[in-house]
Amino acid sequence: MTTTNLPDTAKLHTQSSSELLVKTEQLLFFRLAFAAVGLLVCLILWLFSPGVFDIVALGGSCALVMAYTAIVLALVVTKRISKKKELNSANAILVGLDVLALTLIVHLTFGVESDLYVLYLLPILLSSYTFGKRGTYLTALLVSVSYVGLLVVENFESLTYLFPNKDVTIASAYASKFWSRILARSVLLVSVSFIWARFVSYMSGLAQHGENQLRDQLEDNNRMVSEIRSQAQREALINSINSALRSTLELDRILVTAADELATALSVFRCAIVCKLAESDDEIFVCEADPDGEAGRAGQVTLKYFDADICEFILNIRARYENRADGVLMKTFVYSEPSLEPIFEPIKERLEEVGWGSLIVQPMIYRDLSKGVIIIAEMDPRRNWYANDLELIKSVAGQVAVAIEQAALIEELSKTNDDLVEKNINLDTKNSELKSMQSQVIHQEKMASLGRLVAGIAHELNNPINFVHGNLPYLKEYVEDLKKLVDAIDGVSDEAHGRLVELKDEVRYDFLITDLDNIIADLNEGADRIRHIIRNLKSFSRLDEAELKEAMVHEGIESTAKILSQYYGRDKITLIKNFGELPAILCYPGQLNQVWMNLLSNAAQAVHDKDDARVEVRTEVVDSEIVVSISDNGPGIKADIQSKIFDPFFTTKPVGQGTGLGLSICHSIVGRHGGRIELRTKLNEGTTFTVLLPMRKDPSEFFSAQGESIYDKY
Repeated sequence: MTTTNLPDTAKLHTQSSSELLVKTEQLLFFRLAFAAVGLLVCLILWLFSPGVFDIVALGGSCALVMAYTAIVLALVVTKRISKKKELNSANAILVGLDVLALTLIVHLTFGVESDLYVLYLLPILLSSYTFGKRGTYLTALLVSVSYVGLLVVENFESLTYLFPNKDVTIASAYASKFWSRILARSVLLVSVSFIWARFVSYMSGLAQHGENQLRDQLEDNNRMVSEIRSQAQREALINSINSALRSTLELDRILVTAADELATALSVFRCAIVCKLAESDDEIFVCEADPDGEAGRAGQVTLKYFDADICEFILNIRARYENRADGVLMKTFVYSEPSLEPIFEPIKERLEEVGWGSLIVQPMIYRDLSKGVIIIAEMDPRRNWYANDLELIKSVAGQVAVAIEQAALIEELSKTNDDLVEKNINLDTKNSELKSMQSQVIHQEKMASLGRLVAGIAHELNNPINFVHGNLPYLKEYVEDLKKLVDAIDGVSDEAHGRLVELKDEVRYDFLITDLDNIIADLNEGADRIRHIIRNLKSFSRLDEAELKEAMVHEGIESTAKILSQYYGRDKITLIKNFGELPAILCYPGQLNQVWMNLLSNAAQAVHDKDDARVEVRTEVVDSEIVVSISDNGPGIKADIQSKIFDPFFTTKPVGQGTGLGLSICHSIVGRHGGRIELRTKLNEGTTFTVLLPMRKDPSEFFSAQGESIYDKY
């Protein structure tokens, strides 16, 4: 067996205090168990061989071992003895006491005749468990000295017989033989002790070597687990930032999450992300982590651990970080005692004030453009930054750079989208206005065509009616003359008179005269009515008044009411007129007639189903304005549609019965006249439309106030 290559136990591994404590406890429990077995053996010997040994002394020796072992065990368990030096001293004392106890036991079992000397190997074994090679050999030496010393002390008196003497020849021979035996047993014990010490030392070395290998493997495993945890932590941090990117579009929240997570992962108290939220923005944005448990701090005003000037300086010199003189793209910068670095000379005093011992500056690069920097500061200059730490910082910087770029793109897209939405709204508004204008122009053209048709009909009827009306007085005059002539014939001779009477009776003269008067009266009344209708038609169409001129509002309302005779008249809807004293106003009479036409027809349609249907028209002058109110006692207008009634194409009538342009046109016409139209309604009680028109006499004043209308656009 070769042992030259076996490593020394002491060199292989230095026991820690915790390991030595565990071993000491194990040895103490072993001593207690061994002493208990010794007591049991003494009890057996006392029962079966009571006179062979001094059982009381042997039992006392075992009890003594149990006593001092229990005392030391109590001190170890209660941590009174816990330091490595104390434990080594305690183990050395215990080994010494064990050797003394075994020496006593060997003495009580007849010393040189005792076979229990083999128990001396036990302390050597125990010492190899807690001490190194040197301690094991020292224990073997102690055992040898104890045993040899015991034999010498016990047989010291027989040493004189070793020297030849003629009086004690036989005793000298016996002593020589006896001491030869003692020497042999001593040599045997010493040899066995050192051989045993070497053996147990070798076995302990093997065991320790295996333990060291297991420990190294465990350390490697722990290191691997630590690296895996670090990798997992880095991936978790990246996932957290990615999750923040996906869950929110708020850049502040993303930066806060990144700063806090990175500070936690690196176990640092000062971590900040510095950037500009926009390229044109002169102010910097600083988001720092807060180890006190807050979510993070954003902006310069509330900075707690960083100086805004330092952050701005580091951000502004990022060009030096991006490209070195040799053209190599720089990624991560680590500074030990940054206040001594030449690059930070302009802010040296500030750095000395904050007392940073170590500094990491990580540019956040996106497509070769810097989006800002990550600053990590450590107060201890001895802080070692591992490769995993730098990789983690670099990964986070890449993710944050993407987040900043994404936020900028989203902001730009949002602005573009807002512009598009605004333009679409404007286009929709213009399109709606165009449709409304188109429809109003068409409606206006229809009304103009109707006006021209009505005016044409009125003109064509006016001449024949004037001819009839002009000849009726002559007809009446001629009939009166004929009546006088017939009455004069009554004075002729009786014969002729009789014949005349017969003729009168034959033609029913009296009836003809009476009926002829009635016919002439009816013709006069009919001609007057036709002339009045023609005049109303002309007043409504107002083709002769298409330009701005003075007109009476009452005339327009009256002519419109007669045109709407299908609604208003005898046995129809009651139209109540409460007219006040109104002056003539400057207006477009034909257009105002359209307003009265729409409002009166709407009112008539609203009350046509009611038994007590009535419509009231009230006019008055209030504060230099002519106020025309048209009220009905209809069902009223629902609140949810009141805001829409003046919108083009909005109607509550069935399909095909309304265009939704009437009130819209009224609103435009009244607006063109510089006035306004108001609605007042209540469900189940009725509706009132009030038209307010300013009284103006000067055309220039009228045009300056009316603004743009549908008629000005076409």
